[in-house]
Amino acid sequence: MTQERLLKLLDNPELLSTISYEELKTIALAYPYAHNLRYLLALKARQDQHPEAERMLTTAAIYSLDRKQLFFLSAPRQLVPQAVSVAFEESVLELKPIQSVKKELEALTPPAAPAKAPKEASAPPPLPAVEPQTPEEAPSQEEKNEPAVEKPNRMPEMPFAVWFGRFQPPALTDPPEVEEPPQTPVSEADAADTDGLTPQELAERSIAENKDVISETLARLLVKQGYREKAINMYERLGLAFPEKSAYFAAEIEKLKK
Repeated sequence: MTQERLLKLLDNPELLSTISYEELKTIALAYPYAHNLRYLLALKARQDQHPEAERMLTTAAIYSLDRKQLFFLSAPRQLVPQAVSVAFEESVLELKPIQSVKKELEALTPPAAPAKAPKEASAPPPLPAVEPQTPEEAPSQEEKNEPAVEKPNRMPEMPFAVWFGRFQPPALTDPPEVEEPPQTPVSEADAADTDGLTPQELAERSIAENKDVISETLARLLVKQGYREKAINMYERLGLAFPEKSAYFAAEIEKLKK
């Protein structure tokens, strides 16, 4: 870039459109201390709306020798209004006499129409005659608004003797008999076996004789009562029913066999 071209760019920054941003940046990097090139690079970045515009302006301010000149170059140019001279032609108004003006106005104004006499107001038609009503005949406003209510039909009155003769009371029937379930007779052998036993002994005996019932508590009860064979049988059934505790039940059986 020649010195003459540089001066033209400084005088007229609009000529920066003739040079690319990369070319101007290469020249500025070749001469890093040339503050004028920094000015032009910042202006070019702003004209192209380059992402580095703010950074280039900051760099130009750092290398600037006169920041007023930088502001003058970077500030937007304002148009100076030019003075416009307008020549006004003088016009002279001619004033007419008042008498001639009045005559002209009277000639232009149309004559007023004669006022018409107002017509006589027609009498209103007579109102129709209304016959007066007595207070008894005239219905009140409440009676007009009240809806019609149907009166209930009353039963014909009759003497008590006639009514009692017609009255028929409902017939009374006996309640059905409920059959009691038959009671199972107790054999003499069962009665003889249960004589002299307490209720607890009877319950223990019924549980021991029921082969479908298996319980560890029942097995211990049989051991306390001295029924070792029944207790061993109960533990064997428990071992089959609960395989996870078969070892425990086998140990109890071994204790009873000793």
